Amino acid sequence: MTTHEDRWSHHREISGGVLALDAEDLNRLLPLSKKRILIDRVIALQPGSHAVAQKAVTAGDVATPGRKSGFVFPSTSALIALEQVSLVILLSAAEPISPLAAAWRSQPLSMYPTLIEVETLDVVHEMMVPGLLHLRASKISESSDGVDFEGGVSVGGEEFISARWVMGIIER
Repeated sequence: MTTHEDRWSHHREISGGVLALDAEDLNRLLPLSKKRILIDRVIALQPGSHAVAQKAVTAGDVATPGRKSGFVFPSTSALIALEQVSLVILLSAAEPISPLAAAWRSQPLSMYPTLIEVETLDVVHEMMVPGLLHLRASKISESSDGVDFEGGVSVGGEEFISARWVMGIIER
């Protein structure tokens, strides 16, 4: 049986001690199809505790209805990306399930946590210029109702979204 430390030891060696995940790691870890993953890489991860991820957003990433040349990366898309960072935090601390992605695709309502409640969502402004998003999420508590997280999204060092949310299992 692979221990938690053994599972990530190779990644720690490559990244100089900081646990970082690339797109291939995320595709293996997250129970989502590759095209639905909204984070490009995780630049710092403490399994079960917190993570910082990045997403490069270009003008071609989001279509803006009713505007020919306008760009906006909606705060709702950023919140979904934060949900995915939360899932990385939770699944990176769990025993590996093989093959994770195949199991998810065959049974969409399964044992994987999902966003079940948004407690607060403060949006300073929408992202109007393409750039590199930094997404941070931290687990703040856990109960029988779910796992509470807080975090935010910034671009160019300026936070434009902060939130608190709950991840949990949707019962059938």
